[in-house]
Amino acid sequence: MKSRLSLLAAGLLAATAAPAMYLNPQGSGQVLLFPYYSVNAGQSTLLSLVNGSERAKYLHVQFREGYNGRSVLDFKLVLAPHDAWTATVFTTGGGAVLMTRDESCTAPDKNSWAAPFPGGGHQQPFLPYAYIDGRADGGPTTIARTREGLFEIVEVAELSGPLADAASGSHPPNCAPLQLIDPASPYVHPPGGGLYGDFAIVDVAEGTLFGGRATAVDDYSQIALVSDTASLLDYLSIGNSRAGEVDAVVATGSGRTTLTYATQGALNYGGINALSALLMADSVQGAMSREAGVGSHTEWVLSAPTKSPYTDPELLDLPSPAAAAIPPFDEVFGRQHDGASCSSYVAAAYDREGRAVSFIQDPELAVVDPRARPQHALCFAANVVHFSDLPADGATPLLGSLLGSKLWNPAPTVETANVRLTLGARSGSAVRNVLPAGLRGPALRGLPLIGFEAVRYVNGNVAPGVLANYTMAAPLRGTPVCVDPLGGGATPCR
Repeated sequence: MKSRLSLLAAGLLAATAAPAMYLNPQGSGQVLLFPYYSVNAGQSTLLSLVNGSERAKYLHVQFREGYNGRSVLDFKLVLAPHDAWTATVFTTGGGAVLMTRDESCTAPDKNSWAAPFPGGGHQQPFLPYAYIDGRADGGPTTIARTREGLFEIVEVAELSGPLADAASGSHPPNCAPLQLIDPASPYVHPPGGGLYGDFAIVDVAEGTLFGGRATAVDDYSQIALVSDTASLLDYLSIGNSRAGEVDAVVATGSGRTTLTYATQGALNYGGINALSALLMADSVQGAMSREAGVGSHTEWVLSAPTKSPYTDPELLDLPSPAAAAIPPFDEVFGRQHDGASCSSYVAAAYDREGRAVSFIQDPELAVVDPRARPQHALCFAANVVHFSDLPADGATPLLGSLLGSKLWNPAPTVETANVRLTLGARSGSAVRNVLPAGLRGPALRGLPLIGFEAVRYVNGNVAPGVLANYTMAAPLRGTPVCVDPLGGGATPCR
């Protein structure tokens, strides 16, 4: 990672002081983080992206599988001013496939993708190159690993002059000049933001749809992120504010606080720490419904877009098998648990009258496999917490996820409740996960996550012989907590 980040050193030296990166509550920005895609259980994922600005955009699109966050598809995308791009992630029975009928330019050119989609359009299967053969990480090695995960879109640069004209001067656009953009071109400019996007997980046969909007990060980079083709950049790790430092403005319960991290040094985690700081949550809260009378199910998607730099052994380049992950995460992927990197949570709930409800773990087997995933833990880059009495190691009942964490056995028994997960916590222990402080500002407690709650109700009486599904998706509510770097206890955010 150090070598990757140093590729932008020359640009950083020329950068000027500018606002810090922050989560834009209006939903637009330079970086869009999408919490989940899935083609499990007969579902497809629809996504839409809009350039709401007056300037042409050069973007990096990255899909990551859900176990370890490794890349399964990435490419560049160019949007004209006020242009929109739509695509569908679907499956023909194996892994996931991306399909688009949009004319916007891509690099590599979409005309070089797989065989044209029947009826028009372009398609490209997701690929297992990052987790097979010499890059195997202990997780599954089949193409089915691509069937669920998360993805992000990062604005690399704005374009002007002939590059912008190529994207917007004709229909279809002239994509040839956009296949290989010179970082030194005078028509390449720093990102300007104004992107927004939405996603929807759809099951046509069942009549269900769970959707939401991407988490938007604005003022992510003050320089263009275009690189030569030999440079493999981790775009989520190279945000910057000025030479040697990066700032993140974190919204807290008492206002906002600015944290500053170094982007130079032996352990160069400044960029990824700043982005993680924006996503840190001490706990998340939402609703749960498991009512037999209305056939309801609830599942929470909790994804960690920044997790892999802290936990992936390939990125960490660890000197020994006993080496630990980088905080705020606990485990190196595959070292302690097979195909997983787990961080515990403590669950609590309250019923409609405000009475406390606890969730009891399933009884352990007589012989406990130390390599098996623990209960009440988030073990993947994309996690699905399901509230049901189904087995913990099967597909979740609503989203069909194989990345599930079962949360059930409520005591006392309830069918609905308001639930809080305290992240990076261990039952009976005061030890918590913490993102360390940087050059300035406090440490932050918890884990960096985004997500949503999905609920389905089944109506068997809408009409004779007719079954109806009603679905909704809502954002989860995260709570950041600042921590004293020396004492370790909660402290006011300043």
